[in-house]
Amino acid sequence: MKAALFFTALAIFCFSVSAQTSPTESKTEKEKTQKELEKRVLEMLDQAVGDAATLKLARNRAVVYAIAGDLYWKFDEKRAREFFRNCESEILAANVEAEKEKKETEDLYAGVFEYGNIRNEILPLIAKHDADLALQILTSTRPAKLAEAMLKAAQPNTKQEGGYLNFSPEQNRIQQEIALEQQFAVLAAEQSPDKAIKLLKDSLSKGISWNVMPLLQKINKKDEKKASALADDVVKKIVETDLTKKREDLNAAVQFLLFATNPNQPKNTKEKTFQFNETQVKDIANKIAATFMQLNNTLEMMMAISRAMPALEKIVPEKTPLLKQKQAEMTKNLPPEVKRFEQQQKIWNQNSTPEEILADLPKLNEFEKASAYMSLSNKIAQIEDEARAKKLIEQIPDEKARNQANEQYESAKISRAANEGKLDDAKKLIKNLSQKKTQIQKLVGLAIQFHKKNTEKDIETAVSLMKDAKSLANEYPEDENELNDLMEIVRGYAIIDAPEAFRIFEPIVDQLNDFVQASAILSKYNKRSQTFKKGELLMKVRGFSWDGLLLFRYISQIQLLGKADLDKMSSLSDRFQRTDARTIVKLFIAQGFLKEEKKDENNENIGGGVYYFEY
Repeated sequence: MKAALFFTALAIFCFSVSAQTSPTESKTEKEKTQKELEKRVLEMLDQAVGDAATLKLARNRAVVYAIAGDLYWKFDEKRAREFFRNCESEILAANVEAEKEKKETEDLYAGVFEYGNIRNEILPLIAKHDADLALQILTSTRPAKLAEAMLKAAQPNTKQEGGYLNFSPEQNRIQQEIALEQQFAVLAAEQSPDKAIKLLKDSLSKGISWNVMPLLQKINKKDEKKASALADDVVKKIVETDLTKKREDLNAAVQFLLFATNPNQPKNTKEKTFQFNETQVKDIANKIAATFMQLNNTLEMMMAISRAMPALEKIVPEKTPLLKQKQAEMTKNLPPEVKRFEQQQKIWNQNSTPEEILADLPKLNEFEKASAYMSLSNKIAQIEDEARAKKLIEQIPDEKARNQANEQYESAKISRAANEGKLDDAKKLIKNLSQKKTQIQKLVGLAIQFHKKNTEKDIETAVSLMKDAKSLANEYPEDENELNDLMEIVRGYAIIDAPEAFRIFEPIVDQLNDFVQASAILSKYNKRSQTFKKGELLMKVRGFSWDGLLLFRYISQIQLLGKADLDKMSSLSDRFQRTDARTIVKLFIAQGFLKEEKKDENNENIGGGVYYFEY
């Protein structure tokens, strides 16, 4: 039995060294095989692009062109740029579709996020290859109403709506647009600091954003004087803006102040680190202090003062007494419901201790207690002193919450042991878990870590752990939870034993087909569906879906299977009956094959879930 297990492990090892090539192949043969596989990937991309022409929604066609352009870039930049230009025309068409939908529906916010956000997904994909092109498309595809709103918001006396309690969709869109512009300027700065400064100044004319900080850091590495001059422009913008009317700008200014006074800023590093000078910090602090003294008593302002007060005490101590008096007035006059909101903030404050949360439990209502138990479990899970952690868990009055906290703590112990290389200890600790789902996730994560050590004994252990995990899952799932468990098994086997992963996954393709088709039918009776529009699956660059579509939930597994055996997974993708599903799956497979796993010693993902690729 032992000999059989050894030879099984050895065979799996040989397969996993290079899932797409034989370990006995010469270097030349491997390069030839790799070229053939890359040619196959390009054929898949061409097929997806061809299918895009049959899609109803312009936004879906834009997603296909964006992903195809991103993946094509390493092979043919000229063609990739053509795809990106296609994105531009499709986004413009999507804007028209969005406006039409807004007029036809009673939902005031329909299309505001769904169609607008697709630009926020696509343009960063273009920007990582060509920031200038992304900026051009950002401007050319900006909806007319958004452009008008941005111009109006940039006027000195225009009051910004929104805040913590009054969400403003329009203000949110403006801030997202400014953030994108400055994000692309950061990318442009790596090649041309002078050009980036111009872009940033243009962006500053529309408002203040924390996104200028990465740009200041990048420019500072190349030219400290230019970075300092740009910081003067940022501070000047803060000082000249009426922050009593510009709440988002005020929040950004507070962030700058906190950055400037952070005692944990890295010192004496090899790279030049940007810092505001004393005069700039003083100007920001004085402006913020003066703004607080003029504002009405609201929860938003109370929270802002609480955040900024430690820094203000340090920079402008002479103004502290009046500010504290203002803060006391705000706290005193807040209505009960706002004070409860403040209590929630305290519960989730990173500086609150588990002991403090336990002491406050008797004062909380049922809703607040549920939130407190979640925060309590998270904080206890981070405690390495087991005696203290167990004592805290025992003090949780609710039995269900107590059990969940204990499960989360045991799970965190496994992750710590695994990250410290104590894999055998982690293996033993898994037996202490009570929830099958968590056991499966931990067993799979641990199996992957053993497999990465790449020794005969560790590969044998990985095989054994996967066998234990598979024994806990139902190979013929009867509900969503059981399917999630089985797909977690697929995740592990895709790395450790690809043939077994495909054997398990093949029947699941039919279930995913059924689920997608059923979801499409149900969406006809839900005008606010965020999964389908006009009977077509809404595609995402990252695949996330608010409605929890199972197809998108298993992207990481699809990508891992594509990396393990491109041809096999390509063949399985052809079994997806709908063009929309088949197209996006082919793109995910290509992503999985072409993208490298992140090289991060702490990125072992022992908790299960997503297996990360570098995009």
